[in-house]
Amino acid sequence: SCSQLSGIVTDSADIDLKSYDVLKAIGEMADNGFLSWQISIHRMIDHFWKREYFVVAVLSKKFWEKHPASPPKRILQVLRCFYEGIAYLNIARDTRQTKWRTMGEKAVVQISQYNIMMSKWNFENKSMLLWAELQYLDGDIKSADASYRASIKSARDHKFLHEEALALELYGIYLVENKMVAEGLRQLQMASETYTRWGAMRKAGAVNDFIDLVRRTTNLPWR
Repeated sequence: SCSQLSGIVTDSADIDLKSYDVLKAIGEMADNGFLSWQISIHRMIDHFWKREYFVVAVLSKKFWEKHPASPPKRILQVLRCFYEGIAYLNIARDTRQTKWRTMGEKAVVQISQYNIMMSKWNFENKSMLLWAELQYLDGDIKSADASYRASIKSARDHKFLHEEALALELYGIYLVENKMVAEGLRQLQMASETYTRWGAMRKAGAVNDFIDLVRRTTNLPWR
């Protein structure tokens, strides 16, 4: 996952990078449920950061079938709920299929409960970002705008650099898609800079590619 985000691949003989399929086979051969669990969830997270949301949904379904009783207290399990929620709500916006909205709403409720019952510091920004995506899906533009901004501020205040970058990226996309292109480009530029500060240079490059696409297709000058 780190090499996928950073774009840095070492030539060192000391590090043997393996594909997820190879790692999955190793976990199954070792009959190690915890190792297989880790590989599955990191594979899903890798596709999440690439915005391959349908792949996230497919992997999530397979994950639940193989690990139906994974303890929710595991931090990666909690984060998985957050990533799935973002994926489901984006798919719902693209397809208008009710099932994706329903699954996304469940994630919104779950993360909101974590925010109230477990840790505002850890979950406030995640909860606000999921609410923003749901409000955007509902066409509640005013509420969505406020929630995106609240998520960005919370992530920044609580030092979650990668989730600040994610919120900036999603907010920028929301603005562009709602014809507020100049401000959307500004938010996306900040997202790229924040991903770079996090060390995710490849992800920053993907955001820059999207910025270039928006500029080419809208003929708006940078400002």
